[in-house]
Amino acid sequence: MKPAYKDRHKIRRKLQEILTYAAPLRPNDEHYNINVTLSDRTSMDRQIRDTRPEVCKTKQYDAKTLPTVAVIIPFFNEALSMLIRTVHSILNRSPDMLLDEIILVDDKSTEIWLQKPLTEYMKLLPKVRVIRNTKRMGLIRSRMVGHRAALADVSIFLDAHCEANEGWLEPMLAYLQKYPKAVVQPYVDGIDTGTIEYLPATEHLHVGAFNWELRYTWLKVPDHKTIFHLNTGEAIDSPTLVGCAIAVTRSFFDEIGGFDEGLEIWGGENLELGFRAWQCGGTVVTLLCSRVGHVFKNFPYKFDGNREQVVTKNLMRVADVWMDGYKKFFYASTFIYEIKNTTFNMAELQSIERWKEHRKHLKCKNFEWYMHNIVPEMETPPRDAHFYGEIMNVRSKACFELYNDYYIGMNYICYEHKVIPYNFFSISNAGLLRWKDKCIKVLFPSPALRLVDCPPIDANTSALYDFGIFKVKLIGHTWGQLRYYVRNPSTKNIDKYCVVQVTNVLPEHEKEQMPQIGGCRENDNFQVWSFTHRFDFNLYANTDFATNMTYKHKQ
Repeated sequence: MKPAYKDRHKIRRKLQEILTYAAPLRPNDEHYNINVTLSDRTSMDRQIRDTRPEVCKTKQYDAKTLPTVAVIIPFFNEALSMLIRTVHSILNRSPDMLLDEIILVDDKSTEIWLQKPLTEYMKLLPKVRVIRNTKRMGLIRSRMVGHRAALADVSIFLDAHCEANEGWLEPMLAYLQKYPKAVVQPYVDGIDTGTIEYLPATEHLHVGAFNWELRYTWLKVPDHKTIFHLNTGEAIDSPTLVGCAIAVTRSFFDEIGGFDEGLEIWGGENLELGFRAWQCGGTVVTLLCSRVGHVFKNFPYKFDGNREQVVTKNLMRVADVWMDGYKKFFYASTFIYEIKNTTFNMAELQSIERWKEHRKHLKCKNFEWYMHNIVPEMETPPRDAHFYGEIMNVRSKACFELYNDYYIGMNYICYEHKVIPYNFFSISNAGLLRWKDKCIKVLFPSPALRLVDCPPIDANTSALYDFGIFKVKLIGHTWGQLRYYVRNPSTKNIDKYCVVQVTNVLPEHEKEQMPQIGGCRENDNFQVWSFTHRFDFNLYANTDFATNMTYKHKQ
């Protein structure tokens, strides 16, 4: 593959010069969470596997009719070779007539090789310019710096540790030309942090979603839809954005207000823009025919200050502006963590009110519409849920699963940032372990867990103990011993058991891994279970209460 630039020899010499200069001065690889040593030795113009479905490789686009694009890449103390490889991949795999420019926005990096040496190198490449912030602004505001500086019809916001794959650009531009109020993202492959290998995404298609702590999650596309999209290459509606690569028309992006610059540094902007686009007359789609590789890191952008509180405050802002009454689930599941407890100051509250007014001006739909129409497979937790989501054994990482014969078994396709709604269970404040509108109990003498009808809704405490209730002896915020309490019909005493993962020896599902009750034992991790969420609706149960407290505290 020939690079898109002319004086390749001069560029290679300069590249070797700055990499050699930076190598003994830069932090170790652990600082970057990437094998930078190997990245430095890997070609900036390497060939990577074309991961598009076969149908995409035959699609034709008339580049002369497509809109132009500016690719905006903010960075802060990014690994030098990863940043350069990102730029090279764009130049190598983008039609020249479509690529207006690449704008690198330096968010006040402190590493010296990212100053003059980087500027000198980028001057050798076509269509690349570097803008330098005079103070730290964060990823979100830096993206807006680049967007305001750009003149192209379309802005693509790309992380600084990506690689554009073959034919990545044309599908996004063609889709935006046809649907200018769409927010578009490529289908994201991985780049291994250790081997720097470009890794195709799994064969099972996923789109973006969220959980009730407003963490980004992956939502599995149903098998029949996966087959359709792989055979046609058609766009897939996505409830939220992964965030590392986002394409928008300048006109629509400006109309809905760009990125919310009240969000600090990094975190929440991908969910916020997804909510806003859908609620305010646009769409969010993923294009299988456009592929970009990305290095996934826990915190891809460096922080000033307490990053947990920065991200939490960002998510509070997203919830307050866009989620209406559903925000109670965010607050009830987030503020159980003391490290995340934070409040808005007066200026931040005023900024939130301005965004709410902007939402009214745009005549945006409410969050209930979003839940029912955009992510109907995501169930709302029961109002009396104390624990909710997947139930995962901390030792084996296997999760509860409902079998067709109503036994509770286990599978190893667990949460891990994916949403599998049919695996969601809840434990009510009264101690009922439920799956949808059914309850789980033990039908003695078998120790297995079975799905049955729930007791009457007005059952008193005594009746609940006759039925059998579950409680969690917490060890951490969302995990602990799962205990089963039931009245012994002979002694009338309340017997206590613990749920443990075992290899089943009973005739039904023999030799399968199953949760069953047994005697409680300390330090047995097969008796310890984690839940996706623990809710405390008495603790900042809604943001009106939280906001009132904030006003009183900050005035």
